[in-house]
Amino acid sequence: MLYLYIICICSFIIILLNAVFFSTILLLNFFQITLLTVICVVIQILVDLILALIGRRCFPSKWFGVNNKLFCAKPKERLFYEKIGIKKWKDKVLELGALSGFRKNKIREPKNNEYIGKYILEANYGVLVHVLNVIFGFSIAFIFPQKYILSFCLPVSIVNAVLNLLPLFVLRYNLPKLFMIYKFNNRQLTNKKIDKVC
Repeated sequence: MLYLYIICICSFIIILLNAVFFSTILLLNFFQITLLTVICVVIQILVDLILALIGRRCFPSKWFGVNNKLFCAKPKERLFYEKIGIKKWKDKVLELGALSGFRKNKIREPKNNEYIGKYILEANYGVLVHVLNVIFGFSIAFIFPQKYILSFCLPVSIVNAVLNLLPLFVLRYNLPKLFMIYKFNNRQLTNKKIDKVC
């Protein structure tokens, strides 16, 4: 819900700024400015969904499993996230795991390594998708006439980039903890096997 409010508020600001500063330059009335902003936002969302589909379907899952720590935040990066207050706002960030059939807003089975492995896989894919959305989200500029790029496309794409960076930060911040749980569970499993042998 928070994301919807942010999108609506930012869209209103874009409409207002264009109405005040660019309506005479672009020869647009308030209704046309509103319509163009809404169209731009809808296209931006569609581009994000297409990029998410590409990211999820076009890369092999073996690149994103428990053997790949590339997507994890390093200690200094985690410290940066903590300095910008990630612990306070991370639970308010939109989580779209349901679209791929796996929610990542809570660790539901912390002792089940099959579940944790799946969580890591989905979180790694999530990192990739958000990176693609941040970088290639600006491609909407190629869809609109050049005269609308600075006033409509760029502001919408900047908002989109910020809204994708937040979940990207959360996923990268959470991944080291997931790997720790996975490693701990493996150790517990090994100890149980040793106990049975003895």
